[in-house]
Amino acid sequence: MPGETRTVDLFDRIGGFLRANRLDPTPVNYDLAYQYFCSDDPVVLAAVDAAIARDGMLRAEIAQEIADSTTNQVSTELVDQLIERAHESMTLAAGLVTQSTADARAYGNALEKGAAAFDAGAEPSSRAIGLLVELTRTMIGKTQDAERRLQEMGTQMVSLKDNLAEAQATAETDPLTGLANRRAFQTRLNAALEQALAEDYPLTVAFCDIDHFKAINDNFGHDTGDRILRLVADALSEGAGEDTCVGRYGGEEFLILFDGIMARRAAMRVDDIRDDLQNRALVSRTTGESLGTVTFSAGVAQLREGEDVAEMLRRADEALYKAKGSGRNRVIIHGEE
Repeated sequence: MPGETRTVDLFDRIGGFLRANRLDPTPVNYDLAYQYFCSDDPVVLAAVDAAIARDGMLRAEIAQEIADSTTNQVSTELVDQLIERAHESMTLAAGLVTQSTADARAYGNALEKGAAAFDAGAEPSSRAIGLLVELTRTMIGKTQDAERRLQEMGTQMVSLKDNLAEAQATAETDPLTGLANRRAFQTRLNAALEQALAEDYPLTVAFCDIDHFKAINDNFGHDTGDRILRLVADALSEGAGEDTCVGRYGGEEFLILFDGIMARRAAMRVDDIRDDLQNRALVSRTTGESLGTVTFSAGVAQLREGEDVAEMLRRADEALYKAKGSGRNRVIIHGEE
């Protein structure tokens, strides 16, 4: 049947993809291959294609990183549910206020009628007084109930606000390093570009890539590789300065955005971080074995007139490529190499 044929064809394509990239047939790798062939997520497609173009194949550790970044995204369904709950709470609150207003108006009208009757000289009967007392008790009860419900809804709204904030933080954070992930960094970069153009100040980015990271994973294992990634992430965050944004672009690549800083000054900061890192004596936590020297290479580019984000990033990546090709463990500014 046609449907079965398409399923078999997809299965064959996924199997061929895994074999070509020497990936184990794990559920994670199957899912990533399925997303690559069937998903319209540009981030997944671009990440896989870039990794294959760079290394000639999709390495296992990079496949895991891409899979982690996709599962880290908060689903649209979850966000929709949170928004729906917030909408329901706001609707209930609005309805409660409307009802309370109507109750207060009815109570005021009843009191006004009773007062008018007394002013006219009518002798208040015990029944009339009893009705007013009962009406007052009812109104007090409704007011107390409204206050209780408003307090409950206030608590729910605070909880929803916290949940939405947590969801947003999760969606924008790389789970391994705690840095901004690629999407969050891209959003921040786009906003910075608009502001830089509007206020006419410099904008610089730096692409940083850990040298010989595959050898670290191969020689010491992925747990050690993860610790190295966190080490470099912390070094970049602490050394870049407060007027920057540091993000993990994917795998062993990081990006730094320098707001209002020219390329040479940004390059000096990155070079200071590189120099500090290469002088650290690193050992394995599990075996005590020396890990040798951990270094990174970097390419720096400053925004040019009439340039967009993609072109600036392309030039930074080009400078990084030259830093790698000229011996690694160095920082190169695009146009000054």
